[in-house]
Amino acid sequence: MKKKLLAKSHKIANGIHKEQSVVEHTGDVVNVLDKIAAKIDFRGIDERFEKHLKVIAVLHDLGKINKKFQDKIDIANRMDILENKERLSEKDKENLKELRKEKEKINDERHNLLSGAFLKYIFDKLDIDGADRLILSKAIMLHHGSYEKYLEISSSQVEKAVFRDIEEGIFESDAYDYKEVEDYLKNELEIEIDFKDEFLDYEYMSNLNEDFRGEKKRQFRYMVYKGFLNLLDHLGSTQIREFSYFNPYDKDTMDTELINNIKEKTGLEKVKFKPMQKFMGENIDHHVLTVAFTGSGKTAADYRWLGKRKVFLVPNKISAESFYQDAEQILGEENVGLLHGDISLYVEDENIKENNEGISLSLRDISLARNFAKPYLIATVDQIMLSMFKYPGYEKTFASVYDSHITIDEVHLLEPKMFLIMICFVEFASKYLNAKFHLMTATLPDAYKEKIEGLKNSCGIEFIESNKDEVVEENKKVQLNIVNESNRDLFKIVDQALEDNKKVLIVKNTVKESIKIFNLLEEKYENKEIEINLLHSRFKFEDKKEKFKDILKQRGHIWVSTQSVEIALDLDFPVLISDNAPLDAIIQRMGRCNRHDRHEFGLVYIIDNKEKDVYDDKLKKQAMKLLKKSNGENLSMKDRKELLEDYYESDTVKKYYKEKFLNAEDEIRSIFGLRAGELDGEKIVFNYEPYLNLVDNKKEAGRLFRDIELNVKVILESDFERLRDGRSAFKEYQKKSVPVSKGVYFELNKHGGLKIEGGKLIVKDKLVSYDNKRGLVVNKLPK
Repeated sequence: MKKKLLAKSHKIANGIHKEQSVVEHTGDVVNVLDKIAAKIDFRGIDERFEKHLKVIAVLHDLGKINKKFQDKIDIANRMDILENKERLSEKDKENLKELRKEKEKINDERHNLLSGAFLKYIFDKLDIDGADRLILSKAIMLHHGSYEKYLEISSSQVEKAVFRDIEEGIFESDAYDYKEVEDYLKNELEIEIDFKDEFLDYEYMSNLNEDFRGEKKRQFRYMVYKGFLNLLDHLGSTQIREFSYFNPYDKDTMDTELINNIKEKTGLEKVKFKPMQKFMGENIDHHVLTVAFTGSGKTAADYRWLGKRKVFLVPNKISAESFYQDAEQILGEENVGLLHGDISLYVEDENIKENNEGISLSLRDISLARNFAKPYLIATVDQIMLSMFKYPGYEKTFASVYDSHITIDEVHLLEPKMFLIMICFVEFASKYLNAKFHLMTATLPDAYKEKIEGLKNSCGIEFIESNKDEVVEENKKVQLNIVNESNRDLFKIVDQALEDNKKVLIVKNTVKESIKIFNLLEEKYENKEIEINLLHSRFKFEDKKEKFKDILKQRGHIWVSTQSVEIALDLDFPVLISDNAPLDAIIQRMGRCNRHDRHEFGLVYIIDNKEKDVYDDKLKKQAMKLLKKSNGENLSMKDRKELLEDYYESDTVKKYYKEKFLNAEDEIRSIFGLRAGELDGEKIVFNYEPYLNLVDNKKEAGRLFRDIELNVKVILESDFERLRDGRSAFKEYQKKSVPVSKGVYFELNKHGGLKIEGGKLIVKDKLVSYDNKRGLVVNKLPK
């Protein structure tokens, strides 16, 4: 019996229990295309786009019809069976070792390159012209890997592989059933196919080196062909055939879900949409800017700005996770995707990755694909915007946001460099990706607003304001008190609050300080019936999820946290104690006190802390200078807005933003090789051929922006061992993942505290401690 030609091995640990033939996998990819094409009108790209996208979806993996690739899949399947045994005998271990050696010895050409040998014959039959051939050929041949690496491969080397591994190894062999593939191609493309009839092209590598001569239209078509091919390929590889790529709710259903959610949160029996919320529901076809103060209902308004697909972007990781809880309640878990961190828990050694390319999908790619397939996608701004730096695979991000409504929350919290890249992305995506944007923020400095308004003159993109005539109410008052930095003063405030039966929220500027204060409070109130809770970024996702629920319910008496509570969480504490910070952050924190106006006034205590932390000293000093002028006063929402306006109008803050924006513009021009003048999203994207990657990976793109705080997802050694023994799926690893800052990452790495195994970044237990009260704490390490 002839062997099936395989496209994917099984990978039991990743939840893939069945190998797939080339025909089966291609069928899954085409099925995904049919689902997506049902609601997206691709004619805005090109009249033939959908037809040609199906062609490359059908043809992209034909290069797997080669002897060496089939040998690798056979070995991978045998290895996977051994690796997933409950216990390995000595003989099993020896066999596994030999199989690894055997697999490593197979020196084959990349299957995506070899797919090029099948194209000329089929393109001739389909009457695809020269210009389209070049674009489609490149999209197929570059759907894995990077162009620069392929330049090292000689044409003669590829020709030899086509003859030896395809012509002789498959077509002239009697071992494989390639007729199944012939029949599939005949059916899908409606052309006659005979692999033995001088079918293969030996001179196709010239297509790889021919460029698009700087023609924007051709460059763009390549980007979206390759982007959608990558998206379809990854979604098809998950073997999930039923999924909702588009929003399943109509306007009325969405409003009902939203009203019910607001009632549950507020306890109100009757809920009416506010003017801003009505405005958003009436302007879903426009770009919208919403500047509305904390607690005004911006997030609810955004749910009414309903598109086919929604991408919701937030400034930081913990905001993404907290928004996920809210969206999950309203839209359902099956409709909400969350991109976990910008450096995945799932890491890969480059050599292993190249050796496995196309054989099986990594845990990381499975996770990304399953989340990208959902109609409401939550991510951090950098996860989407860094695609402008053209790291390998950036095109898939462009495809995933095509024809989407994209909301960017708290845009004023973006550092100037990232804000400028966001502006460039808006320019490009609104024109080329049919995207609509909603920029949302509690406040907007003039330096930021000028850039947004400048889009109208530079490229005709106009943002209408949903809340232009905002009237900030003189309610939700808080009494401002400036206090010295001393544990004694802090304890005195907490004691008084507890005596008055009031719950307390303490916000520290760093994780380290939050843990320190938590420990001191635990010690002080030991043996007393006082419940103290801690929330920061360094908790496992499953623990953090429970903590979000608990803090929203105000379980316990005292909560200690970090900047993680500034946005996204609908918190309302009668007493707030906070470190000093830039005034926009302080105002956000104040919004977590007396938020629902249940008290005559809430109590806010700002600690005049002088030591250096994550914030700029000049901004902290200016904030404290203004706060001291209002010390002891009861501040309404209107008072706080006026205070913030004074802050932004101060010479110190104006100078800070002016310098930051000038430096940011210079740095971005330098990165993209642009001359002096206005930054332009089109120039950034089209300044280089689209297949030339500016950086080798997404992590490197992040490093170009020194102000981006990259987080690394790790898993504890003990959790890894337990999950590995239990044959856990990728979702279980995500639940156990812990984000650590780059500072903690480098500290652990310096002392040998990290290792990579099974494609996961593992932190050794001896260097850290973890419990669900304190999160991950780095043990004292030698200097």
